[in-house]
Amino acid sequence: MNPFLWLKVWPWGSTDSTEEEETFDPRIHLDYSPPQKKITMQELLLNQSAAASLIAGTTPFPLLSREGVRAYRRALFQKKVLEECASSPFPGTLALRDVEKQSKFIKDFWTHPETMRIVCEAMGVPLDVIMPTEIGHTNIQVEGASVSEMTKNLNVEPTTEKVELTAEERAYDPLKDTSTIIPWHYDSYPYVCVLMLSETEGMVGGETYIKKGDGTAKKVEGPQIGHAVMLQGGEVEHLAARAKGVKERISTITSYRSAVPTIYDSSYMTNVRPYANLNSLYTEWTQYRLRKLKDEITHYLNRVEEEPELVLDGAALEKLVAEQTDYLQRTLRQMIAPKEHQRILKAYGRAVYYEAPKIWRTVQSLPEFEELASSADKNRTWMPESVYWMDLQSSNEAIRLGRSLKATMGTFTWDKKREYYMGDELLRQGLNELFLDWLGTSGLWDIYHKQA
Repeated sequence: MNPFLWLKVWPWGSTDSTEEEETFDPRIHLDYSPPQKKITMQELLLNQSAAASLIAGTTPFPLLSREGVRAYRRALFQKKVLEECASSPFPGTLALRDVEKQSKFIKDFWTHPETMRIVCEAMGVPLDVIMPTEIGHTNIQVEGASVSEMTKNLNVEPTTEKVELTAEERAYDPLKDTSTIIPWHYDSYPYVCVLMLSETEGMVGGETYIKKGDGTAKKVEGPQIGHAVMLQGGEVEHLAARAKGVKERISTITSYRSAVPTIYDSSYMTNVRPYANLNSLYTEWTQYRLRKLKDEITHYLNRVEEEPELVLDGAALEKLVAEQTDYLQRTLRQMIAPKEHQRILKAYGRAVYYEAPKIWRTVQSLPEFEELASSADKNRTWMPESVYWMDLQSSNEAIRLGRSLKATMGTFTWDKKREYYMGDELLRQGLNELFLDWLGTSGLWDIYHKQA
């Protein structure tokens, strides 16, 4: 018998406004058991980076009780949450952001010491929630062509209704299908916990695939209702397969960084800028980054107080200054002016924004590529007074010296025979909108667009 059949159908639009959401209680709402397996970076043939835990991810493990699932869904589908937090960043997908600002239950669940202990234990490192706006980010796959249509199809009770599948749908291969709910990508933040809030019996798809070091894909089964998986999503490339055969698929995600000083924080905001409230996002981003900076300086100060002779180690101090200067610079670079961001998104479109790396790969095959890219950089036809030209110069100097570069998709060494252009630099920093703007100014966009 399905454990959720006893639940009352409770469409959000008809929820009794006199009933408040529940108070989170780990004794009632949690039902945790440790993951049966932890997948290591070594097992995936992936190099260990300075930002990484030894653990790449876990198999699904129980986290919420059936009471916890119901309480979470009731909190999530409150009218105020849907009205304030819902958007549709991708076709057929409803996203809820900033839910912790509207729901005390969701905020308390994710920040409770017991929940934090569980996620830290799963990844084998102390973790901190990145920032409030990344608590409980929710992706919903449900019927409907618009935000209003999709929200009307949401109920507190997890639906058990199945969708009849064709033979073609049953043979669905997410590695070949372009309709994956989220294509191959790295997460914006080092670690994520993905929690399933829907029934998965009869579901085809819904798994996560991780790209191994040899280019093959490893499948990680999707979690059942009330179960979660941990993933080091900022370090491993992965995709989320679209679920077929069910009426809904609701997963909720919270992002983390390492709480250990001296551990590199690889976070960036490329993936979230197009559908986030930038004023709120930038405020929280700045506060969290400055707290990380304070932790690094305090850690070094404590070492100096314990070992005064460390002050005489100029190399150690120089390393601290260089790393924190770079960290502050990356913090600032991610905060593209909202007006510029909106102008470019309006000109090129949100879909094109997410296709920027793929577009760049195609553009490099154009006969006119070298001439136009070189001319644009030589003449500084794009934003001639921009600080990004200094960034480009610094990166070229690092390349000349054979040094590696930090990027949104990990650390890399430039091994191409051609020049390193501004397009490379902007994508390295995850500034997709500025990359598109540069591409348009260089003339490469028009040629690409005509051939596309």
